[in-house]
Amino acid sequence: METLKGLSWFKKHSLSQQLLVNSGLSLLTVGLGTLLINYQLIQSDLEKQIRTRAQSITQSIEFATEGLLEVEQRHILRRVVQNYATLPTVVEIAIVNPDGQVLADSKGSKQELSYGVEYTELLSAINEAASTGIEVSREITFHQKSALVYILPFNSLLFGTSGRRGLAIAIIDLRQMKQEVGKTFLTSTITMLVGIVIILLLIWWLIRKQLLAPLDSLNQAVLLSKETATFSMPEKISAKEIQFLANTFQSAFTQLEAYEKLKAEIIQRLKVESVLRESEARERSKSEQLEKTLLELQRTQTQLVQNEKMSSLGQLVAGVAHEINNPVNFIYGNIQYLEGYIQDLIKLIHLYQNQHPNGNQAVDLLLEDIDLDYIENDLPKLLNSMKIGSQRIREIVLSLRTFSRMDEAEFKAVDIHEGMESTLLILQHRLKEQPNRPAIKVIKDYGQLPLLECYAGQLNQVFMNILANAIDAVEERRTKEPFEPTITIHTSLIDSDYVKIAIADNGVGIPEAVQKQIFNPFFTTKPIGKGTGMGMSISYQVITDRHGGELDCISTHGQGTEFVIKIPIRQSYTQGLNSAIKFQESDCRRITLV
Repeated sequence: METLKGLSWFKKHSLSQQLLVNSGLSLLTVGLGTLLINYQLIQSDLEKQIRTRAQSITQSIEFATEGLLEVEQRHILRRVVQNYATLPTVVEIAIVNPDGQVLADSKGSKQELSYGVEYTELLSAINEAASTGIEVSREITFHQKSALVYILPFNSLLFGTSGRRGLAIAIIDLRQMKQEVGKTFLTSTITMLVGIVIILLLIWWLIRKQLLAPLDSLNQAVLLSKETATFSMPEKISAKEIQFLANTFQSAFTQLEAYEKLKAEIIQRLKVESVLRESEARERSKSEQLEKTLLELQRTQTQLVQNEKMSSLGQLVAGVAHEINNPVNFIYGNIQYLEGYIQDLIKLIHLYQNQHPNGNQAVDLLLEDIDLDYIENDLPKLLNSMKIGSQRIREIVLSLRTFSRMDEAEFKAVDIHEGMESTLLILQHRLKEQPNRPAIKVIKDYGQLPLLECYAGQLNQVFMNILANAIDAVEERRTKEPFEPTITIHTSLIDSDYVKIAIADNGVGIPEAVQKQIFNPFFTTKPIGKGTGMGMSISYQVITDRHGGELDCISTHGQGTEFVIKIPIRQSYTQGLNSAIKFQESDCRRITLV
């Protein structure tokens, strides 16, 4: 149960918390072990210090005793003993003759008093030291205190030559020494705990910088890939293991993208094969539908060719736009520095002219020859035109990249105004003034629209087809009175679920008989070589089949035409209707005549 609880805790907490807790437990374990060893060392050192101190005191007293006894200066001996007794942690000092009588002690006992009788707990130790001549130390409870008794035997001529020994006795208070040890141990413990906290903070910072930050960048890239369907490698990933993980993610996403593309191709091929099988079945069962089936097959094949052509064109345009974009950025970025450099050079020339008004003949001739004033006035114009030109190229490149977006296996939320603007920019050369007509005026009435879930590349193709037809229509119009060719683009939101896109022109309009066929495959009124008759048919299929929307034509012959596109904002609303819409017959298409 404890193991399960531990596993549950690790599942509930983040990686940083787990690493920090594990590091803290490891440091705490090491710290406790170190503290235990440190305590044992301090305890051992304390015992050694106490014994050394007691030995030093008894040896000093023994040395003083022999000299003072020889000159019979016992009062000085008592003073020496009392002085030693004032030392810190010293409880009592005593000098005992071989008979056990007190010669001098720190509390001023009578000399005839037997020390062993007064302190019976020391009697065995006193007898052992006196008989063996070996130093004896014992830990006892002295006056309800923990104390160390150290007994040093010594010989003196005053005691005779029979081997009788006097004793120097020192009683040291262990409680005070242990308190000092406790303070030392507490200080070292606090120091170690502070060190552990500092180390934990440093470990947390290193984990955050070296591990969690790269993992967070990688996580953000993975989350972003859910929206973009492409995995972008984070810029800075220092750890090799995380770099390996990121490379693995990138490889997996690349394989997934290839799989999705292959899956889409297989689905498309299966659809084509299904259509072919259905066509063969209908040919066997209903010979009268042969012509219709052949037309359907031709349309499907043409659409596949058109899609492949648009795909190749999109890749080519995207590649060209990328190659153009880099040098244009260099040019555009360097123009700003060039302006500053030229201004600095002109300032330098003016400064030279001010500092040397008489000038130099060769310099004056060169200034007249190059016409410095003209250059000074013309350079800003040249730089401005270069800046405008490079900015124009950048806009064209951006439009090409936007227009050439390749459709993927799922809908993407895009701003349709961007697609419209990129299409207009690509058609800009046709909107300009021509020898046979003035420039075509484009009126944009864009509404506040949310992002639209769609196949951006296919929708841009629809815009291209409708706008190209509108330009052809206004070019075909011939009037005696002054004529201003105009294309109006209006976008709006309908019932918060649909987007309406209306593209109108004041061209020649479409006759009523032609309006009923404009969405049929291979139908065209243009001369041979100018149109295939598939543009509006593919546009209709893109809007209705692929996006579950509507494409309507409203036209008055001689006055103009308006194409109205209605698309749901979220494609999930129409997924269930796609199969039904896909097989709508041409008579279901709405044509409004004015």
